[in-house]
Amino acid sequence: MFDWFRKRGASKLEPIHPPWRAGQYVTYYLEREDGVWAAFVLRILGQTQDGAWIIQGDFKTRAGESTVWFRSDPSAPENEPDPIPVKQTLVRSSQVEANVEDRMADDPLVMVTLAMNLLMVRRWPAASESLRTEPRSVSHPCEIERAHLLVTDGPGYKKHHDIHPRVMLTGVACLSIDGHRNPMTATSFGLNDPEADGSTSYDDFVDLSYPKRVAHDGFELTYPATWFLRERETESKQKSTVKSYFAMTGGVSCSLTLSVRVREGSIDEIARERDAVLAKLSAPIDGPMGRVSPRETLKLPGDAKGFLGALENPGIDGLSCDGVYVSEDGRRFANVIVFLCVLKENPRARGTLANYERVAREILASFAFT
Repeated sequence: MFDWFRKRGASKLEPIHPPWRAGQYVTYYLEREDGVWAAFVLRILGQTQDGAWIIQGDFKTRAGESTVWFRSDPSAPENEPDPIPVKQTLVRSSQVEANVEDRMADDPLVMVTLAMNLLMVRRWPAASESLRTEPRSVSHPCEIERAHLLVTDGPGYKKHHDIHPRVMLTGVACLSIDGHRNPMTATSFGLNDPEADGSTSYDDFVDLSYPKRVAHDGFELTYPATWFLRERETESKQKSTVKSYFAMTGGVSCSLTLSVRVREGSIDEIARERDAVLAKLSAPIDGPMGRVSPRETLKLPGDAKGFLGALENPGIDGLSCDGVYVSEDGRRFANVIVFLCVLKENPRARGTLANYERVAREILASFAFT
């Protein structure tokens, strides 16, 4: 369990988080007093041949999204920052009316320090020592009800770290200023490794909080802030164009995917596409995880159609929520799919699935062409 810390030559420190491994993730939401917010997810992608860890960070603000890749060197000197950012790219941008200060806080390309403030805590002896103090009562997501308090100095304020060793990657359940201002809270964490041989624990969570309306190319959709719906491919056939978007969140024992497919074409092409999809959703569909059978039709705004299907799988409870939409001019078609599943052995299975379904219905009802 302490191999990673031995490699760093710091085995004397009690780890404040589970040992790192590829597939671990943690999401955070920062809520500032002035209404500016930021959301991000950190994922461990793997290790290089020299033992360095590669971490991907996806960041979202009101002004857009960015992706940053970090490199963490197990042999980094204690007096040097680790991990360090090695590459950054802007993924999406939006216009936001704000003053100069807020525009800086909204810039998705300046979010690196948020991740660094969390990832560096694990190297501090004081963080390890805090685990030997009496934990205090807290109320954080992911069933975290007690945490060890670590207080450090900032420029004119105190940083309050709620340390909890179940939190993946960082061990920090919440970081705030003076204990109450601008909290940056871990909203989910877990292990998402497709090669994992089943779940050894059920510390996998999906963040369903802080829904935000996001403007994509040609449509808007409301979904949790820490989900990152990214364009995957664009396909052109004659006079028809198809764009696909995808997001996945969660871990081995519970997960959720959101996909959007938008097609532009002639009125006749779009009508045929709509009829074909509606016919398909009205009957059982065999997929890689089992058969999905129609359970309920959903009432959506306007002429949109919604379907709720139940997964038939002996070990997994799952639902597929589909929305079918056509623009007013009849030249655009969209299919939004929220697929959610949880292992039946997961002790939170029933409540988790009910919460998934509630959020999925809200997502389908929020879709609008722009």
